[in-house]
Amino acid sequence: MMDAMSSDLIPRLWGKPPAGRRGPKPALSVAQIVEAAYVIADEQGLAAVSMARVAEAVGCSPMALYRHVKNKDELLILLADRLCNDLPEPDRDLEWREGLAAWMRAQVDLAVRKPWFLDLPIAATLPGPNRLAWIDLGFYYLRDVALPAEEKLAILGIVAQYALGEAKIEVEAALSDPDNPYASFEEMLVTYADPERFPHLMASMATWQPAAPGEESDSDDPSAFGQSLLMAGIAAHIERHIERSDRK
Repeated sequence: MMDAMSSDLIPRLWGKPPAGRRGPKPALSVAQIVEAAYVIADEQGLAAVSMARVAEAVGCSPMALYRHVKNKDELLILLADRLCNDLPEPDRDLEWREGLAAWMRAQVDLAVRKPWFLDLPIAATLPGPNRLAWIDLGFYYLRDVALPAEEKLAILGIVAQYALGEAKIEVEAALSDPDNPYASFEEMLVTYADPERFPHLMASMATWQPAAPGEESDSDDPSAFGQSLLMAGIAAHIERHIERSDRK
């Protein structure tokens, strides 16, 4: 995708466009264009964001818009970085595990508030100043963790991927029919599943006992359970790294 981008994209993304021609200051800026696209996405969804629609919103012709942003692909990259500016910063007075969990949850909550975030293409996550500030916060929470920088970055990537998956589940769950009698996994198994076709699944589920009233199982909240497993895996990796370092 980057091959199709103009050489001016990175400076524009960082708010440092190349020096223009002499003359009066342009009436339109990249920031105004991105903000207009942001409002359209918020009100009508990402599918409604087009160069023509944004041009109409800022009161110019599409051709005038193309003098500032090469195409819609570039606009989406700029828009993705603008969206990162709305990520609420969690409390900094947290140890790494709680900090990373809050860092992840903030991304989920933003996607739930703005579901069009999930429609952005992966290529639109080119690091800009807002996205990089968010990554920097992740490194802040890992500042005292004994891992090399590349592994910390990989961990942040894994946590962010988990956040995207969790956000998609929560957004779709909010749109689902709460009165659907087969929304429950267990109810669907009882109604439709053939034990001979799914023997291992059915044998395991036969031993499943729902939590008694007033009691909660770790797995009753899939989001919290998944987050706990993810953080436990990261903690185990950190411990292994420390053990290997001590043996050297």
